[in-house]
Amino acid sequence: MPKNQLFKVNPDQTILNQLLGVFGLEDICDQRTFSRDYLIKEGVVAKVEDMREDLKYYYLPCKQKLLSNLSEKRCITILRQFIKPSGYRCLGIEKSMNGKKTMVYQLLEIEREQLSPKASEKREYILTFD
Repeated sequence: MPKNQLFKVNPDQTILNQLLGVFGLEDICDQRTFSRDYLIKEGVVAKVEDMREDLKYYYLPCKQKLLSNLSEKRCITILRQFIKPSGYRCLGIEKSMNGKKTMVYQLLEIEREQLSPKASEKREYILTFD
């Protein structure tokens, strides 16, 4: 039984670095931002299509349909899914550039406190019987 709902094999550092390179990022700690316009200009969809067979190896058979009909949005989804097991997320922020709204993305480390806020809260209860 897989430990992840998406992957039969957890993504290793090699495939992760390969995928990050397609997006123009050096490594997972790279703080640069990128937009959908950048993805179109750099031809990221075609590059991810070239990696399709490598990516298929990691996905569960029922999730491999994500790799068909690729678009910029799906490529970002694939990136998000591959970086999450490493403790990172891809944050999207809407910004206005030259009078046009566009989404800008950046990789950020997930803080462990955000994952389980209840563990850090100290709760005290008073139980009385009348």
